[in-house]
Amino acid sequence: MVVRRSLVRLAAADRLSLSSRGFVARAAEVAVLIVASVPLVVYVWTAAHRLGYPYELDWLEGGAVEQVARVLQGRALFTAPTLAYVSYTYPPLYTWVSAVVAELTGVGFLPLRLVSFVSSLAAFAVLWRWVVAVTADRVAATVAAGLFAATYGLSGAWFDVGRLDSLFVALTLTALWLGRRADGVRGGIAVGAVAFLAFFTKQIALVALAPALLWLVLARPRVGSAALALLATTVAGSTLVLDALTGGWYRYYVVGELAGQPWQKRMWVGFWQIDLLRHLRPLAWLLCAALISSAAAGWSRYWRRRSDRRWHPPTIAPPWARALGIEYELAAAVGLLLAAWFSRLHTGGYVNVLIPAYAGCALLVGVGFARLRRLGWLTALVAVVLVLAQFAQLLQMPNQALPAKVQRRAGAELIARLRSLPGPVLVLSHPWYGTLAGKGSFAQADALTEVLRSEAPHGSVDLSRALRGSLDRYGIQAVVLDKPPPSWLAPQLAREFVLQPMPITTLPLRPPGDLRGAPTYLYLRRSAAATGVRSGRA
Repeated sequence: MVVRRSLVRLAAADRLSLSSRGFVARAAEVAVLIVASVPLVVYVWTAAHRLGYPYELDWLEGGAVEQVARVLQGRALFTAPTLAYVSYTYPPLYTWVSAVVAELTGVGFLPLRLVSFVSSLAAFAVLWRWVVAVTADRVAATVAAGLFAATYGLSGAWFDVGRLDSLFVALTLTALWLGRRADGVRGGIAVGAVAFLAFFTKQIALVALAPALLWLVLARPRVGSAALALLATTVAGSTLVLDALTGGWYRYYVVGELAGQPWQKRMWVGFWQIDLLRHLRPLAWLLCAALISSAAAGWSRYWRRRSDRRWHPPTIAPPWARALGIEYELAAAVGLLLAAWFSRLHTGGYVNVLIPAYAGCALLVGVGFARLRRLGWLTALVAVVLVLAQFAQLLQMPNQALPAKVQRRAGAELIARLRSLPGPVLVLSHPWYGTLAGKGSFAQADALTEVLRSEAPHGSVDLSRALRGSLDRYGIQAVVLDKPPPSWLAPQLAREFVLQPMPITTLPLRPPGDLRGAPTYLYLRRSAAATGVRSGRA
């Protein structure tokens, strides 16, 4: 009797323990869902408040708007570099798509930002759907999408700016997602078509897609061969056609200029240590736990079934990857990481190039989180703690994405001051401001610098020749700079222009973000200064 009562009490205690574990698991699941949704909501709210901002959100947006304006005017995007115009080093798809939107909204920052914003939402949706398809776990999918959104600040708040990164990432993720689902030649053609669109947005897409395409060629030859053949044909064909139409300048900007620029040696290791591990340490631990548990499960299954003559070990994926079923996801994530790494190694690579790496990490974390949740309540608890710790770290980062209200006044003052100046005005780092003020359209400073420092043939030589005496050739009467003049401009300014003692505006117009240069230095042509044009405010 005593023994039976003891057994009854033990059974009741065990049921209570299981019930408590179930309650804790559900509470943890709800907490993770809420926390993972916060970055998504915050991003959408932030982007909605930035879309209509009439001035630059980053220092390169103005040059991108100038390119859209050229398309709408029927002018070439890829031409010999001059002070009047220098192309950015990317294929034209983002500019073309933005030009289509600009036909409806008008030229300005809005159409470019709309394309980027919609693309970023599409990237979130593809990530979410991908993780659901792999794991059947909607909580893990929300974690993946939320973590990607939480890296908005880490990548310089570039998800919604008028630049091509979000469209590139959305198309690349879509091509990779289609590759996971594709079957047969028709599926391979769809993958190849979207992969080409990703390349035609940003050429580093070829690196991002390469491991997954290789996996498809080995695992599903009909899919992989069709995708690779179409991608190679369209990339080569578009390059030959555009190169012929632009007199060789398309290939110079898209291939030669970047290849001729130096590398950042510190980023060989710094990318992994600083850009990733410093900010994503909890996720690194989660991935290690998921991979270790997957390897253990895979090898256990391997040894149990080794004697089964009907079973043959896979030829592509290792046992732990086959056990988890993510060999394709690993290939996709490796490609996204390599694309970001190669871009960061380039001396002009800013933190926006990390966006594909963060997308790849989010994909693996979503799959790994689902795996740990399935192994038991203890591993699920560990996964929840690590994910919450990562969200806490990312959400604590200062958010300077929203421009201060005073910046609108600063922008209005700058445009008014530019309008008051005589003749064409070169606003070197912010050419769209000069265009808005009716003072002419000129090349953007970074585009000029990229050509001048490249060792690719013709570009730097041609541009250096074109810049000699260019201020006189274009009749420029005033020059506005963010910082002291570059070496190619300083001699002309010293001979023919006078630096005014006061900044061009009382309020500096700075874009939000890390690189916050503002139009400051005003140089007036000596003849204009002599006729009484004052350096004071308009």
